Amino acid sequence: MVQLSIKDVEGRLGEVKCAICKGNRFGIDSRTVAAGDGEWKAICLGCHYTFPVHTDMEFYLQTQPDVSYRLKEIACQSCRQRGVSLDFRAVLSVRESVYFVTCASCQLKFPEQSFLESFE
Repeated sequence: MVQLSIKDVEGRLGEVKCAICKGNRFGIDSRTVAAGDGEWKAICLGCHYTFPVHTDMEFYLQTQPDVSYRLKEIACQSCRQRGVSLDFRAVLSVRESVYFVTCASCQLKFPEQSFLESFE
């Protein structure tokens, strides 16, 4: 399991855009990290929109077996090899969820749009 720091998550969130203002500067509420339940709250530093960041990927993968199959099919943006590990995921809006993954071959870290979750 990946050990995440607040700075790492904030930096990687900068690779996506806010669902409201389209900015890419985010912070993590450290009080939610201390809760220890794996659900952190992120905030856009531009418009103050908040959204959940889920860091307990071990539990998520156990309860969502289709995700493991999808991770094996994701191609790296750099080396084009297939297969990534899931570091954390962010639910940016009711229609958009993003997986933050690491390539198994070259260790490149990149975001990948989630198409497995259905939203109403």
